Amino acid sequence: MEDLKNIAFDIMEEICETDEIREDPDLDLMDAGLIDSLSTINIILLIEDKLGLKLQPTDFTKEDISTVNNFISFLEGKVK
Repeated sequence: MEDLKNIAFDIMEEICETDEIREDPDLDLMDAGLIDSLSTINIILLIEDKLGLKLQPTDFTKEDISTVNNFISFLEGKVK
């Protein structure tokens, strides 16, 4: 699932507009002010673009996208 990890990092780097998230995949992106509720739509669009998955904002929780590691776990569950 290494490709999925890279895709998750790529998506979050684009959303957060920083590559610093690679240094700490457990950083709470919301607490750090890197993502907010409006980021959800952009995350969905990038998931659809990069993975071809069709998602709704209700398909994931704030916790699913709060850290890169949580996001990776979320994507792994959707791709299986």
